[in-house]
Amino acid sequence: MSKKKILIIDDEEHIRAHYTALLSDQGFDVKSAEDGTSGLAAFRDEEFDLVLLDVNMPDKSGLEVLKEIKGIKDAQVVFLLTAFDEYKRNFASLYADEYFTKDKKVDILLRRIAEHLED
Repeated sequence: MSKKKILIIDDEEHIRAHYTALLSDQGFDVKSAEDGTSGLAAFRDEEFDLVLLDVNMPDKSGLEVLKEIKGIKDAQVVFLLTAFDEYKRNFASLYADEYFTKDKKVDILLRRIAEHLED
């Protein structure tokens, strides 16, 4: 069985490094991108099982990137990440599969990833 592939798109280097290490330790094949533009380029170049996507980025917002990802592959699993909990009320209509604040306990995030990626 091949490793599940996860793409992390976040403009904060320490966040990318944190989630890359965490998910790599769990056996995932992880690639990261520093902004929406490079994240979309990576998404177009490779197949990913799941995308972790920051909401607030300087070049393209995560919501713009989410719409483009879903336009390319509607069934793509996307988890939105943000430091701002006030966005939560708007996510039901945005086609994201999950929404997490960055301070959320990682065990919950890992459990939800595993549930979405079960064979």
